[in-house]
Amino acid sequence: MQKSTGSAPRTVSDLNWDDLRFVLALANAGSLARAARQLSVDHTTVGRRVESAERALGLRLFLRSSTGYALTQDGERLLAPMRSVEHAVHAVSQAAHVHGEGLTGRVRVTSPETFGLVYLAPRLASFGGQHPGLTVELRPSGEVLDLGRGEAQIAVRFFRTKAQNLVVKRVATIGYGLYASPRYLEAHPVGAPEDLRHHRLLMPPVGPPTVEGDWLARWVGLARPVFVSELSIALLEAAKAHGGLAVLPRYLGDATPALVHVPLPDPPSEPVFLTVHEDARKAPKVRALLSFLTDQARQDADLLRGTDLSPAPA
Repeated sequence: MQKSTGSAPRTVSDLNWDDLRFVLALANAGSLARAARQLSVDHTTVGRRVESAERALGLRLFLRSSTGYALTQDGERLLAPMRSVEHAVHAVSQAAHVHGEGLTGRVRVTSPETFGLVYLAPRLASFGGQHPGLTVELRPSGEVLDLGRGEAQIAVRFFRTKAQNLVVKRVATIGYGLYASPRYLEAHPVGAPEDLRHHRLLMPPVGPPTVEGDWLARWVGLARPVFVSELSIALLEAAKAHGGLAVLPRYLGDATPALVHVPLPDPPSEPVFLTVHEDARKAPKVRALLSFLTDQARQDADLLRGTDLSPAPA
């Protein structure tokens, strides 16, 4: 066991439960600066609140090194109980909000970047405009936020989350297609799919597999792209600048007059899931937004999947 902070453990009433939030943030982040950014406070506040928790517990929870902060053995031993306390506090808060709020307050939605910026943002703004007492916050991010910890109330995801206490519903399918500018296609016509390896390619980076990257790799193999980005919006802008061929979600490419859709066989697609914590779902404002997003996805099914007026080339 690690050496204590020098003061004997006191009663549980000496512990400020909110200090545990700062302990957990530092354990996750590994540095005061990163934990402070996550909590939107100054780094000195994080240090002070962690020290307060250590004094109340009579234990040293962290060791500082040149690479940051690491949990001591006592910190590791208490990590799981502290997470249980955090989840219990969030459950109490969510239960209180369920009975204490109507369509007022704040609802935070998290989603992938491009889908959030292009598709969700205008629709969430419209929903918020219909309910003046409600603020809808969108966090379009590649990071998967923890709904159990209240980092968001609703998640729009392209994968099915299997964590306990989460309710998941598939609401739509996103189709993808190949796009380029008319100028590029005039200079570099697209023939058979196998010819794509000889084109200038705008692609996601090598890394975690993506449906569009995997589909394009079927035709081009290990061909070297001329431009790489994780964001479909960036690939869109590169294609608009006549940079080459890009695989884009149909809701994005079809809505861009500066690009032409090039039909090819077996275009990729992926599902869209609405995910919510079972406790948060009880809140009227969350239920209302879930219903709104489900209806919107149903109305926009053709927009999201994409429709072709001409058959793909053989």
